Amino acid sequence: MKPVVGMSFENMDDVEKFYKAYAHDGGFEVRVGSRNLSLDGQITNKRFLCSRNGFNKSKDNETYEPSKKKKKRVVKRCGCDAHIYVKLGADKKYYISSMVEEHNHTLASPSKTPFLHSNRSVSQRAKNTLFTCHKASIGTSLAYRLLQVTDGGFNTIGCTKRDFQNYYRGLRDKIKDADAQLFVAQLERKKEANSAFFYDFVVDEEGKLVYVFWADATSRKNYSHFGDLVSFDATYSTNQYGLKFTPFTGVNHHMQSVFFGAGFLLNEKIESYEWLFKTFLSAMGGKAPSLIVTDEDASMKVAIASVFPETVHRLCMWHILEKVSEKVGHTTSNQEEFWPLLNACVWGSENEDEFETRWNAFIAKYALERNEWMANRYAIRESWIPAYLKHIPLSGILRTTSRSESANSFFKRFIHRKLSLVEFWLRFDTALECQRQEELKEDHVSLHTTPQWSTPWPMEKQGSILYTRNVFTRFQTEVIAARDHCSVVSITPFESIKMVVINDERKRDRVVRWCTTSIFGKCSCMLFETMGIPCRHVISVARGEKLHKLPEAYILKRFQKRCKRDHVYDEEGNLLDEKPIDVDELEKRKKIATVRNKVEDLIQHAKSSKEGMDFLISRRN
Repeated sequence: MKPVVGMSFENMDDVEKFYKAYAHDGGFEVRVGSRNLSLDGQITNKRFLCSRNGFNKSKDNETYEPSKKKKKRVVKRCGCDAHIYVKLGADKKYYISSMVEEHNHTLASPSKTPFLHSNRSVSQRAKNTLFTCHKASIGTSLAYRLLQVTDGGFNTIGCTKRDFQNYYRGLRDKIKDADAQLFVAQLERKKEANSAFFYDFVVDEEGKLVYVFWADATSRKNYSHFGDLVSFDATYSTNQYGLKFTPFTGVNHHMQSVFFGAGFLLNEKIESYEWLFKTFLSAMGGKAPSLIVTDEDASMKVAIASVFPETVHRLCMWHILEKVSEKVGHTTSNQEEFWPLLNACVWGSENEDEFETRWNAFIAKYALERNEWMANRYAIRESWIPAYLKHIPLSGILRTTSRSESANSFFKRFIHRKLSLVEFWLRFDTALECQRQEELKEDHVSLHTTPQWSTPWPMEKQGSILYTRNVFTRFQTEVIAARDHCSVVSITPFESIKMVVINDERKRDRVVRWCTTSIFGKCSCMLFETMGIPCRHVISVARGEKLHKLPEAYILKRFQKRCKRDHVYDEEGNLLDEKPIDVDELEKRKKIATVRNKVEDLIQHAKSSKEGMDFLISRRN
């Protein structure tokens, strides 16, 4: 429709929408002109102009400064007189009183109309897409590309990429001053939805967020089952405020990384870590971990000794070994045998004496006697070399603060220096759901599939029934090795003890100290002590003792398929339930998903028919 003198509208918003729609089809932009108001504040008349009306102001008086960079501007106005003039009638409707239709400039062709500024807007669909993409850690540029693909091209999006980015920037500016408050409010909503959600925070005298910690019901339940081993990492610099993200993670029954809780710290002082560790301990019912792995940080070390005095503190091997090349020099570390010898020393030494011998030989070979950093690493060897930690139960499972690439990628999904706290939470919550979905998938596979046995031995079948799939795979490797490679060298009885020497075709024989009273044996390889899985040598001795099944002491609960079936309660009596208590929210999500699927089905059926698409467009109500 074209504007004509006398055309009526119910209100001024309808006028603006109409003229902008007309301008979009015609290929020009609209600028809102002057208006007049009545005594009661009602608009009596208003002018809507072509955006090229008038002329750009001259800036001849500006002084030229060569050192100052200026944005190059283009002249847009050319004195175009196209407009409509609207007046309020006696019936309280608005009428076009006068107008000029002709333009004195070239109009934009249909392919260029998406670039007309006044005709562009970020639609609700575009806003929803941006929100959804940011939850999935997809940036603004990729979100715009997704819109371009799903909406059938740039012309149908309704805005440019710059508009999209400006909307996002404006949104961030709006929440900037209230960001921390919104973040804490989100934690409070989680608490209201599930009373087992735990959080605490501290603000300074100016109301600035200093510390915060949170752990939901599932995290706390996971800690009750797997909290003997904890990895704590404070190396993640995230968000636009310089707060340190400090996650607590562990290892679940599938040998996957599992989240226990996390916090933000404004600084890395001793009192900051002490607050965080005490809060973590409070969230976990006062149960301290048996082993905690961290990076080298003096403040952290003091805080751990203060809050977790009975916990073994181990340093992350990855952080230490990553610095070797820098500390010894790349010329030395790039020599052919350097890393094989160092790895054999660090990882391959089975006892303290063997490590000492290999370390001294390594230092001498590469003339590192005067290297202060290597000397310091040797001085703290008991806190990071595996040979010194074999007496710690399951110490072989957790050796680094980032156990694997999967753990790193989990955190990297929501770690970004420019994120606000609210944005961080959106990404974090989504990534945590993904991590837990992987655990559910492994639960399903372990419970509802039967692994293929490689031997007719009952103890292999026993392991397949009790162990999760990933743990059974490791156990099965030991069973096969016991069958194919292990042979008894000698048996020496001592009252209720048998000393059994086993050869497994490796470089050394193993000694199993088997107690006939408790029906339990300890092997010199210490695989069970460090990894929680009986070794091939123990399996061989157990079969020699005519045992068809392994003693229950060898089947650790933390590795069993049904280890999480028991109900767990916190100190306040709240059930640490993995399922959300907010049933209404869950039901709403399901309904929204159902509606979206139905709408998509309608579109797919109608898109091949012009009449079908017209019908859908006409169904506004």
